[in-house]
Amino acid sequence: MSDTNALLQLLEGLRLRRETIQYKPLADALGLVPPKQIQKLAELLEAVQEDDALLGRPQRAALVIQKGNEPIPRPGFFIKLKTLGVYQGTDRGPEAEMWHQNELERLYEWRPGGDSEKRETP
Repeated sequence: MSDTNALLQLLEGLRLRRETIQYKPLADALGLVPPKQIQKLAELLEAVQEDDALLGRPQRAALVIQKGNEPIPRPGFFIKLKTLGVYQGTDRGPEAEMWHQNELERLYEWRPGGDSEKRETP
């Protein structure tokens, strides 16, 4: 099983349980090892962000949060969203926190293959 498939399975389980996870425990669960453990995870998460943006899905990478006072993803998550045209706000602070909370709610309510996914018109 590829790292991406394993990541998607873990994220789906978190989504269904309405839970988030920090970067280090997720990297450990995927069997990623130092050096550059978190960088490898970030690359996998960015690929998921790209797919979700392309298909108009909620951002599953939003389930991964940083350790510390702000229970939101790291600034790189928001920077990637900006490059994808999904988010145009700040990468930390109240604006990022509000966007993240709204995205989590959207994600928890999302039904894969349902009407919330962008569909191509013939």
